[in-house]
Amino acid sequence: MVEGLRTTKPGDEAVADDLFEATAFLRRFSSGTANQRSRLVRKAPFAAIQTAALRHPNAFVRRGCLFFLDHYANDQSMAVFGEALHDPVDFVRNMALHALACEACKTTELCAADVVPGLITVLESDPSVEMRTKVIPLLLRLQGLDERARAAVERAALSDSDRLIRQAAGDGLAGRFIPPRKRYERSQRRHARTAARIPS
Repeated sequence: MVEGLRTTKPGDEAVADDLFEATAFLRRFSSGTANQRSRLVRKAPFAAIQTAALRHPNAFVRRGCLFFLDHYANDQSMAVFGEALHDPVDFVRNMALHALACEACKTTELCAADVVPGLITVLESDPSVEMRTKVIPLLLRLQGLDERARAAVERAALSDSDRLIRQAAGDGLAGRFIPPRKRYERSQRRHARTAARIPS
């Protein structure tokens, strides 16, 4: 376990210090060689990086912090990932979603009870259709561990207000889930074929 991890620090001055420390560290880390990065990880200010993942004003820095935590302190940062699912920027939430559900980056078994509620929140209320679609196969992967996961997908298939979400959920339950990008590309091809048949 990585020592000294925390999610927040009291006081604006302490937070500002964390943001500066995390940003400076990630700058050094990203510009280093593989050997240098390996040494830097052992000295990483994980607590400051956790704070910056949630409170840095730059969305790219927040995403960078989440990426680092995903790879080097995943198990200890689950609460951070869960909170980052509410970030106002899509690509930050996307990184948080990956980190929360990524089993490859965890040293302990994924705890469905910790993960499923956040994933359900994404499915039911995230403003991005792509994010909501991406969470469907993650929930179905966890359905054997937590019955709430499948129930949420079933609700989406029956009554979600968005047609694409209903279709993606239904496809997922039937075992033929189509990733959001491929679904979009297929839709674009259909529209192009339809437009080509309409006489000018």
